[in-house]
Amino acid sequence: MTPADILHSLATQDAVRTPDLPQRQRGIYGLINHEGELRYIGSTSRAAENFHKRIHQRHRTGSETHSHYFSKVYCCGRMWRDPFDRSNVADAKVAKAVRNEFIAAYCGAVYVPIPGNEATIQLLEAEVIRIAPTRFKAWNGRTDLVYQEPVNLLDKLLDARGYGEAIREALARQAARERAKR
Repeated sequence: MTPADILHSLATQDAVRTPDLPQRQRGIYGLINHEGELRYIGSTSRAAENFHKRIHQRHRTGSETHSHYFSKVYCCGRMWRDPFDRSNVADAKVAKAVRNEFIAAYCGAVYVPIPGNEATIQLLEAEVIRIAPTRFKAWNGRTDLVYQEPVNLLDKLLDARGYGEAIREALARQAARERAKR
């Protein structure tokens, strides 16, 4: 498969929800935002990695301070938390849990399994990123990127899950903390 073939596949596939990603395949993947747009291209090149582990268990649930892009980009509004602030641990845990649910419900990934060793996958990834339109790699290498809270989708999720006042109040406090810090 050529880099152009891989890019075409990433750009035209239907997104897969992160919990449904394969646990035994590795290769090149793309992250799809809540609006259905490809925004990041990466790879699972190491033998111990797979699409599920890298995307569902790291990008979705990982730290906001590392290259876990879903966690970083959707750390906003009611889903915001400062991992270094120990003064509001309970509210921060609620915000992170809701953010994880939001990403699993409204974001996704596309992927192309690549047979071969780590070096082969990394070389293909670099070439795919090089030829990709800027909009497909808008998150790549960004450390400062944060979305505005997708209010309507988050409200829809909270309603669908039947979250009550205690959770909603914790989330409102997190949004206020974000506004005070930014």
